Amino acid sequence: MGYEVLLPFFYEWIDRKMHAKVQRRVGPPLLQPIYDFIKLFKKEVIIPHGKKLIFVLAPPLLLINSVLAMFLALNRVNYVVLFLITLFLLDILIKTFLAYSVKSPYSMQGMSRLAGLKMALDPAFPLSVLAPAFLFGFNPISWPMVAVGFFPLALIASMAELEMTPFDIPTAEGEIASGWKAELSGVLLACVNYAHYAKAVAASALLAYMWGPNYFFLKSLGIFSFMVLLSSLLPRFSVKKLIKYLTILNIVAMLEVIISLNLY
Repeated sequence: MGYEVLLPFFYEWIDRKMHAKVQRRVGPPLLQPIYDFIKLFKKEVIIPHGKKLIFVLAPPLLLINSVLAMFLALNRVNYVVLFLITLFLLDILIKTFLAYSVKSPYSMQGMSRLAGLKMALDPAFPLSVLAPAFLFGFNPISWPMVAVGFFPLALIASMAELEMTPFDIPTAEGEIASGWKAELSGVLLACVNYAHYAKAVAASALLAYMWGPNYFFLKSLGIFSFMVLLSSLLPRFSVKKLIKYLTILNIVAMLEVIISLNLY
């Protein structure tokens, strides 16, 4: 379906518009994300000193990985939960290669924070979506409404996976200039920005499975809007607090899986 390729632009517009409303600003018009995407294609691509091939190839690979995750999630294929977990792990690997392909202190600092976040988060996010899969099956179309009991934990884990506030310490703009993507420009930055919101579409769809099969797209859109609202209202966690809360999240996620396996 052709509309799927436009969804990341729409999700970006929702993100920017809701943040603007919370801050009492007007926010961008509906088509602004598309204009910005085209504008970046016209900008010069500056390639810093380092491993140039990896630096150039990583953003398109990130784009392909996230778009594939989005299409699998929206089409609700069998075992989509396992596919998305795998693709999200590949997302981190590609970002790691991208950050370490340049000798930039901003990229390195951002990547070290991202690595710390993902190491602390990795048990929680996969387990939070595997728990209902173990209980109700790996085909999310068959999940009943009672799967919504797993939603709160999966919501928090998904916000951390998407590096949304309060879990946005890897790209804290006021501190390390956009973190691991600081050196990107032009079409490479456009690819990464699009990939981020394609991943957001996939994560929102994954959460929408827990609310039953009806009105799937509207549920997915509402869940993402709710995540953006929370993100705009919450303060950023420090690294110390971030690790603390993610540790608690991991414990709860493991308990969910243990209970689910016993019930299964």
